Amino acid sequence: MTACGCFECIVMLIPEANGVMVVSREDTAMTPAGMTFSTLAGVAGGGQQTPGVMGVGKYYLISPKFIYADGGFKRVVWMSGTLKESMADEFKAVAIREGDPDLIEKIADDKSVSTVEELMAWMEEHNHPALTMDPIF
Repeated sequence: MTACGCFECIVMLIPEANGVMVVSREDTAMTPAGMTFSTLAGVAGGGQQTPGVMGVGKYYLISPKFIYADGGFKRVVWMSGTLKESMADEFKAVAIREGDPDLIEKIADDKSVSTVEELMAWMEEHNHPALTMDPIF
């Protein structure tokens, strides 16, 4: 897919975690990928295709079609804390729909994790479902 750069969020594959992270435009924090939103926007935008990176609207995240072929919302292993807070009710409903009512608590954010190593430890500690899912690629 290509995007011009006007997206609200960036979804990026984190291969080590067998999942994806979601960073919102409002977030200026460092992500486990070692880049901020603005740096990632340069990778995801401009009409170019970048494997493993896509710009999306925030409401796409709660769609049943969100990366459906790759396991859906259960693949989200990290997300911006501001996004997690601002859409808490919507994400809770998605977690229930996905059959894991505690899923949101299993997703790390910028307040708890800033590196891939910390993310892997978080996922183990919180028993994130991506750890037992088929490989994402």
